[in-house]
Amino acid sequence: KHRGVDIVPNQLPLDDEETFALLQRGETKGIFQLESGGMRDLLTKMKPDKFADIIATSALYRPGPLEGGMVMTYVNVKHGREPVPTVHPIVDDVLAETYGVMVYQEQVMRIMNRLGGIELASSYKCIKAISKKKHDIIASFHEQFLEGAATHGMSREQAQSIWDLIEKFAGYGFNKSHSTAYGAIAYQTAYLKAHYPEEFMAALLSCGMESSDRIFEHSDDCRRQGIEIVPPDVNLSDLEFSVIVEQESEKQKSSTEEGTPRAKRKIAFGLGAIKGLSETAAEAIVQERLANGPYKHIFDLCERSDPKVLTKGNLEILVKAGALDSLGDNRAQQFAVIDRAVQGSVSKHRDKARGQMSLFGDGPAATDDGDDDLTLPPMDDWTHSQRLAYEKEVFGFYLTSHPLTEFAGEVEAFAQNTTKELRDLEDGKEVVLGGMIASIKKAQTKNPSRNGNSKYVNFDLEDATGVVRCIMWPDDFANDGEKVQQDSIVILRGRVDSRGREPNIIVNKLFTIEDAEKEFTRQVALFLRRGFHTEDDMKRAREILNRFPGKTPVVLVVDTIEEATNGTNGNGNGHHDGNDSNGSGPSGNAQPNGNGTGRLRAILSTSLQVSARPELRQELRDALGENWGRFQGPSGN
Repeated sequence: KHRGVDIVPNQLPLDDEETFALLQRGETKGIFQLESGGMRDLLTKMKPDKFADIIATSALYRPGPLEGGMVMTYVNVKHGREPVPTVHPIVDDVLAETYGVMVYQEQVMRIMNRLGGIELASSYKCIKAISKKKHDIIASFHEQFLEGAATHGMSREQAQSIWDLIEKFAGYGFNKSHSTAYGAIAYQTAYLKAHYPEEFMAALLSCGMESSDRIFEHSDDCRRQGIEIVPPDVNLSDLEFSVIVEQESEKQKSSTEEGTPRAKRKIAFGLGAIKGLSETAAEAIVQERLANGPYKHIFDLCERSDPKVLTKGNLEILVKAGALDSLGDNRAQQFAVIDRAVQGSVSKHRDKARGQMSLFGDGPAATDDGDDDLTLPPMDDWTHSQRLAYEKEVFGFYLTSHPLTEFAGEVEAFAQNTTKELRDLEDGKEVVLGGMIASIKKAQTKNPSRNGNSKYVNFDLEDATGVVRCIMWPDDFANDGEKVQQDSIVILRGRVDSRGREPNIIVNKLFTIEDAEKEFTRQVALFLRRGFHTEDDMKRAREILNRFPGKTPVVLVVDTIEEATNGTNGNGNGHHDGNDSNGSGPSGNAQPNGNGTGRLRAILSTSLQVSARPELRQELRDALGENWGRFQGPSGN
């Protein structure tokens, strides 16, 4: 559709380097038979480089081979870390394709046939008897196998050891024919993901539209691949997830090789994946747009839709999802006129049903004809947190942003560890983490603590690097339990519990961001830029700092761009006014660029000491802008 390529799965090359590179990286989310965590781990260890390896994965990743150590034998022999196991020339020849490891039922049948003289049909009957533990049938073949092996010069003891291996393997062996079919589909899907990642992920997302968890999982996979998912849009989205192609800008063209223009592919969020929006309404919106062009405004959307299909509830969901953002007005304005827009649609369609003409005829009304009914009230848009809360409601997860982004600076300043680091820390190690609380589960111990407390809580803490499960036992829960709220941003102090498969955190203390500012702030840093902040800005900042006396020191971080000439010091002009500091002087360095200029930074201590409070931070933000500075924690971030 987008690339003009016809895909014939059974004609794909079986030696494609990009496909095997993807498999070796374990980037197999959404690939048939290969997407589980254990299978991805196996692929990264095996490093498959031929189709036979893909066939073997389905047969190897089973309880028997895993428990018997056969998987690591296959991997180690393949990469030359172990010698190929040898038993007997006949057996070795049969097992050569799998590095001396018994992997498939067909291999067992060949060994029984070639070494033991048992017919292939009877070999299959024997394998089935072993898997079903039919001992009388097994015994009838046992002696025949030993006698047949003797004719090939094998001792009875060695033949018995091979028979014991056959009995053990046959209980969990896998057909190579089945494994080959699975491997073919796995390879084909991996090929598509490697060469057409946007189209592949759009199809995968469309297959999981009924599950918010699946959509979130695949969306996260898109993010890791650098694929952008565009939020739903009534003028862009289809019912399912789809690929949209954007041509490169002139600036982008100039940065690429001449004659090789590139198109940027993104995925448009499917209207059918919005929770609560009826499929009938989503399909009607798409079909009307395709038939009669883009929608102009919320009233146009309603008038061109059947009010029995695009109901008030459906319209509210669309606004909350941001699907009307491209129409030009903010979400708060659109939400405020939903009743009027729906009622206008009802009136228009009622008039049509009566065979009458509305005031504007059959066509949709335009916004530039002076009709006050089409104007939207002036009002501020929803706050960032409101928009995110509604997104979570209609998607089941955060799509465009995350509540953590609003507090990223504070979390970074006070947290001394990340969830990603926990796996490498020893059991009992004390950590300070920051993030958002989710998946709260409260419970009660059978016996109360010495202080008479029995209620405790489990919850997830999510930061920018991952998620960790936390537990707060009764006494600590009694002190800080009221702070355990869904989606709240917190800083916690606790200990690593690494006794399970995944590390957990035993929480000893929980802080809100406000609490953390008081507990962890070691200094307040103000960021000033020469040429951007004026003398009045600095005077105002000093007045604000003087209104919040306390014990936390204040430092100034001054950035400037100066000519990098000999004799300049850290402030970029060869001169420092001692009145600006507490006698410590500035520290900094110049980093000249190719034009003879450099970015110079001076860090100046001051005699000011303040109380690090949320009100101080807000006033400094109002005075100096969003990048006013930060409350810095003990990690020095």
